[in-house]
Amino acid sequence: MKINNYTLLVGTILLITSCSVQKSVVLPYQNISNELKISSVNQQHQVGFILKEIGSAKSMVEQEADHYFTPASNTKLYTFYTALNMLGDSISTFKYVVKNDSLIIWPMADASFLHPDFKNQPAFDFLKNSNKTIYLVTGRYSGEKFGSGWSWGDYNDYYQTEITELPIYGNAINITATAEGEIKYSPDIASLYLSEIEVSSAAKKVIRDLGSNNLSVPEKVSANYQQIVPLHLSKGIIENLLTDTLLATGMVTKPIINLEWRSIPANAKTFYSIAADTLYQHMLQPSDNFMAEEILLNCAAAKNLSMNTDSVIAYSKKNYLNDLPDKIEWADGSGLSRYNLFTPRDMAALLQKIYDKVGSEKRLFNLLPNGGKSGTIRNMFKTGESPFVFAKSGSLANNYCLSGYLIGKSGKKYIFSFMNNSFVNPTSEIRAEVERVLTFIHDNY
Repeated sequence: MKINNYTLLVGTILLITSCSVQKSVVLPYQNISNELKISSVNQQHQVGFILKEIGSAKSMVEQEADHYFTPASNTKLYTFYTALNMLGDSISTFKYVVKNDSLIIWPMADASFLHPDFKNQPAFDFLKNSNKTIYLVTGRYSGEKFGSGWSWGDYNDYYQTEITELPIYGNAINITATAEGEIKYSPDIASLYLSEIEVSSAAKKVIRDLGSNNLSVPEKVSANYQQIVPLHLSKGIIENLLTDTLLATGMVTKPIINLEWRSIPANAKTFYSIAADTLYQHMLQPSDNFMAEEILLNCAAAKNLSMNTDSVIAYSKKNYLNDLPDKIEWADGSGLSRYNLFTPRDMAALLQKIYDKVGSEKRLFNLLPNGGKSGTIRNMFKTGESPFVFAKSGSLANNYCLSGYLIGKSGKKYIFSFMNNSFVNPTSEIRAEVERVLTFIHDNY
């Protein structure tokens, strides 16, 4: 049988077309699922993953996306979204009323108040310049000093400060050493007779007593020694710290007078301090637990709710989070609690809600940790390119999660949640695997 050139050409075209069609049947995102499945690191622990384009209802990839995981500090994204809905563009420090020579204040849980990371202190300046006798009304906070499900054994660690209605100095003691190895404390609670300091030859670091501010310190520390120890706080200690700080300015001559709780008058004014975004960034980028817990209380105060974590969470779940794919178990603002349980698809839905609420991609990405550049993922995704991952990490023992936004080389923008629980490998190995998979997505999609 004679075959002419025309027949050969048509046959070749049909063959090429057939192969092309056959190849297109394989979904390109299936390769991501394969990357997750072939990973030797992911074989012995729980892995949940979801990937979807921003604005799309359809998921590109899912693995155990409807299963529950301990989110660790991914919980701060829920706190962030709640604050976006409940707070304005500035943080309220206190309500106040001026009566003759008296200034009466009701604290509203402003985490920036006298915090060493915030040099500008407008609320404190307002108090010191008031030329009034200052009355501090306390008793609004109705929760515990630690969140639900927190480990009491971590009371001495910087990441677990006590929760209060009037945060002060970050609710912690900043401990440093001079070039000669002399230990310095800020605030200097020993000079206020709020602490006894005992030198211990056995101590390797500063240890605070569980029920007081008494400290056991090493005999010798290095010149660059640094440690943050949570304060043990009470109404009296907060009053003394604020009084001492005001008296030290020389502009206030009378001590603060503490008053038992009384309702805030309708004519009370609100004193605002810093921009809300400044506080959000400080919570999200270094993953500050103290900030997260106090932001929830600030939300409660702003909406006249009972000042405790449970009331704000209940309000947020009812009013802002009632359309998530799965029921959430949300226990605290920071993610220290192991009672928190979210699914990857809950995280993805929340990230879309955050994206829509913020309204400005530039603003949102600036608030979040940037891969290779800032926050808790500054040492990840170092490719020499502009940041392409903007996400919140979360770490507890045996848990590592990363949820946020990813930009592919194609220009497409994605939401992802990568949740790892119950592993016994070093966290560094899990983190490296998360980085590998997300970089693969960036490079190929």
